[in-house]
Amino acid sequence: MDASSVRNLCRYLISSAIQRCRMSGELCRLSVSLKSFPLANPPLVRISISDTGVGSCLEEFQDVKYLSDSSLNQIHDGVISIATTRVCDNEIFHYNIDLKQKDCTKRLATLPPTPKNGATFSGTEVSFSTFHSIDVLLEDITCFFQKMLIMKIPKVGIELIVDKGEFPEHQCANVIVANECINLPSEANAECLKSGLVDYVLKHGNKKDSICHSCFTIEDHLKVGSGKVYKSYRNTETTVEAVVIISELSETMDPSCFRLCGSKTEVLYFNDFKPGMTSQPLLKALKTMDWKSYGLSIKSISDEDGCAFIEWDNFPQDCHIDIAVHSLHNRIFLMFTKRVNVDGNLVKKAVKLALNDLKEKNAGVLLSAHAVKIRSYAPELAKTIASLISSSNDLKFKGECASLLGLQSSHDDAESESIEDNIKQRLTSIIDHNDRQPQTNKRTRESAPLLFNDECFQEPEYAEDEEDDDEVSFSAFDL
Repeated sequence: MDASSVRNLCRYLISSAIQRCRMSGELCRLSVSLKSFPLANPPLVRISISDTGVGSCLEEFQDVKYLSDSSLNQIHDGVISIATTRVCDNEIFHYNIDLKQKDCTKRLATLPPTPKNGATFSGTEVSFSTFHSIDVLLEDITCFFQKMLIMKIPKVGIELIVDKGEFPEHQCANVIVANECINLPSEANAECLKSGLVDYVLKHGNKKDSICHSCFTIEDHLKVGSGKVYKSYRNTETTVEAVVIISELSETMDPSCFRLCGSKTEVLYFNDFKPGMTSQPLLKALKTMDWKSYGLSIKSISDEDGCAFIEWDNFPQDCHIDIAVHSLHNRIFLMFTKRVNVDGNLVKKAVKLALNDLKEKNAGVLLSAHAVKIRSYAPELAKTIASLISSSNDLKFKGECASLLGLQSSHDDAESESIEDNIKQRLTSIIDHNDRQPQTNKRTRESAPLLFNDECFQEPEYAEDEEDDDEVSFSAFDL
C-alpha cells in the first residue's frame, strides 16, 4: 500500500467517526492517536481513531474493500481492529477485518466481547498499524484536520494526540484540541462555515494554532460573502452553503506564508460535515459559472489528487480567493447506505449567491469588465459636470445644484472640487449598483437610480413611481 492509500484509509475512518458523532445528537469527542514504536523491527506507528458517538454498524467498513486491490505491505498484518458499543449494549464488541483476505465473506472475524459492568456509554475505536513515518502521517492528518475544522462541526470536540516513542524528548500530546461551536445545534449553520473559513485564511491554511499577524494586521483585509440554497426531493432535503473570501495580502509577506497551491484557489468541498472528494458534477459547476460577470477570468480548473483548483488569469498578485462549499442532507443515515452525488446546480447557485453577497457588501469589488470600463469614464464625466455647474453665472442654479448634492453653496475652487468628488462618488455608486442587478434585456430593465438623489447612496430597491421630467437621471449602462 502506498502513502496515498494509508492517507485515504485514515480520512475515511475519521469521516465515519464524524457521522457517528452527528447521529448521536449529543456532545461528542473525536480523538485521533498516533503512537510510534521506533524500536520495533521494523519500526511501526499505531493509528487509533475513536469517538463517543453511536455504536458502529459493520456495513460502514465495507467501503474499505477497495484497499485489497492495492499493495497492503504498509499495513502491519493487513488487519483493522474494531471495538464498538451502543448505550443499550451490555458488552463492547470486537472485530478484526483482514484486508488481505480475498474472499469477502471471510474477511470479518468476530472476537470475544468485553463486559461493560453496568456502565452506560457508546462509542467506537478503529485502529491499525503501519510502517509509514509518523512525521508524514502527522503532517497529512493535521492538514486534513485543518480543513475539517473549517466547518466547526457542532457538538463535536476534536483532538489529535501524538506519542513519538520511548524517547521523552520526542513526545508531544494534544496537537489539536478544538471546537468553539461545540454547543451549537447540529443543523447546518452558514455562520460557522464563514467563521471557519475566515480562521483558515488568517492562518494561511497551513498554521496549526495562530493567526498570521504579519500578513493580516486587521481582519478588514478580508472581504467575505456567503450564500445558501436548498432543494427538497423524495423526502430528502439538500442544503448547500458557500462562502467566498477575497484577502488582501501584505506587501511584506514572508515566503513561508505562501500555501502549497500558491496563487491557485483550492475549492474546499464538504459533504455532510466531512471533506469530500472532487467529482465531475462539482468540476462542471465550477467550469460553467459565469465568472466574467464578476470580473474574473479562469485560466484552468483542475482536479489534483481529489481536490479542485482554480487558476485565475490576470488576478492581482497581492490578493487571494478562497472558496468553501458544504452540502448537507437531512437524512443522516444516507451516509451509511449509499453515496450522495453532488448537485452541481445547487453548488453553482450557492457560489453565485456568495459572490453576489460579497459584491453587495464591498463597493467596487468583483465588477464585470463592462462596469470597470464604464467606471473609467466617471472621473472625466464628473469633472465635466462640475465644470458646467461652476462656470454658470446663475447663482440660483448653482445653489440648487449644491443643495441637491448636499453641499453648502459656495463659489471657491475648493467647493468646485467637492462638487466633482461628490458627482464622481454618485456615478461610481450607480455603476456598482447597476452591475449588481441581473443583466436583463435593456427594454425590460427598470429605471436607473437618480444621480441627484441621496437615495442612490443608500442603494434601495428600484422605485416603482414614475420619474419627474425635470429630475436628472443617469444609467451607467446607457453611456
